[in-house]
Amino acid sequence: MKRIYGLLLIVYLSFFTWYGGTGTPISNTELDMYIDALEINANRRNKSTEATVGYMRKLAKNDDGNEFIMVNLIRFRKESRYPTDSPWAHETDPMLADARYGKGVIPLLLKHGSLPIFVSSVSGGFINETSHSEWDMVGMVRYRSVRDMLEMIIEMSSTDLADHKWAAIEQTHVFRVKPSISLLSLRLMIGILLVLFGVLICYLVNVRNRTNI
Repeated sequence: MKRIYGLLLIVYLSFFTWYGGTGTPISNTELDMYIDALEINANRRNKSTEATVGYMRKLAKNDDGNEFIMVNLIRFRKESRYPTDSPWAHETDPMLADARYGKGVIPLLLKHGSLPIFVSSVSGGFINETSHSEWDMVGMVRYRSVRDMLEMIIEMSSTDLADHKWAAIEQTHVFRVKPSISLLSLRLMIGILLVLFGVLICYLVNVRNRTNI
C-alpha cells in the first residue's frame, strides 16, 4: 500500500512542478533578449515585428512572475486570409485555419505548463453597451508565467503557426486576468483524483488478497 501511495505522490509532485505558477518577474534584460530572438526569427522569414514587440512589452509590464489567465474574444472572418506566399493561400475556410492553429498551439501550451481552461462559441447576445460587434468565440487560457508565454511567442515566430491564427481571425480582444474568486483548482482536482485512484487500487488489491485466501 505504501508503494502505491508513494508512487501517486511522485506523480502529483511531478505534475505540481510542471504546472508551476510562481516565479520571479521578467527583467528588462530578459525582455530585450526575447525581443532580439523574435527579430532574428522574423528577419529570416521577412515578417514585421512592430506589433508583436508592442504586445511583448505590454505583457511584461507589471509582471509579478505568477500564473495568469488570458481571456480571448474572437470574431472569425467569413473567408480565411493567408499571406499570398502561404501553401494554404488558396483555402477559404476560416474554421480549418483555426483548427490548424489549435493543433499546433496545444503542444506548445503543454510544453510550458499552460492549457486552455474554457473555450466556447457564443450562443447569443444580451447586453452590449459598446460599439463592438458581437463575438463568435470566447476562450480562456491559463499561462504558467509571462516568461512562458514570451518563450511560446519566440518559438511560434520561427514557424508559420501564427499565419493560421490571423488567417482565421478578423478581430480579437485579448486581456489578462487574475481571478479573485475561483471554484476551479486543477491542483486540487488532480490531488483528489489521485487519492481516489489510490483508494480504489488498494481496495481492489485487498479484495484480490481475500479471494486468494
